[in-house]
Amino acid sequence: MWFHFIQVPLIGLIALAVYLLTEGLQGRAVMVSRWAIGVFAVFFSAYDAAAGIGTGYALRNARGLSAGAQEAIYEAVKDMPVVSLIFVLSVVGSLAWVVALVCAAMALRRAGASLGPFILLILAGVFFLGGHPYPAGTLAFGTFFVAALWLEFAPGSLTSSSRPVRT
Repeated sequence: MWFHFIQVPLIGLIALAVYLLTEGLQGRAVMVSRWAIGVFAVFFSAYDAAAGIGTGYALRNARGLSAGAQEAIYEAVKDMPVVSLIFVLSVVGSLAWVVALVCAAMALRRAGASLGPFILLILAGVFFLGGHPYPAGTLAFGTFFVAALWLEFAPGSLTSSSRPVRT
């Protein structure tokens, strides 16, 4: 439960990182990426809070109940129903992540980014479709991290005329 409290601001920070990848760039892909990452931040943090914090809170408060009541609460929260508001929040947030990364990758590639970060950003989107826990989430955020490092530190990853100098 406590990890999910921490994860809410972390979702905001990863959304900011995606937003900053296209800093100084313009075009439809940039605009769509930025709107999509905003949708991701809102919907996925709502999902993660509802599922993670809500589940943790329910299980924590079930400790003093009888074994049968604990089992009933566990069964109610272990698998969120497929058709529920929580599931919808997850789907919308996850799809927004994919759209944000694919559009950012397209905008960066058009601006002169090398093929490596382009592929890694798309993979970060695709891996996230497998969910945010290990292994899919680890692969998604790991490939995003490598792509961001590549774009930030690799010489010539973007042409100097396509991205403003950061101060």
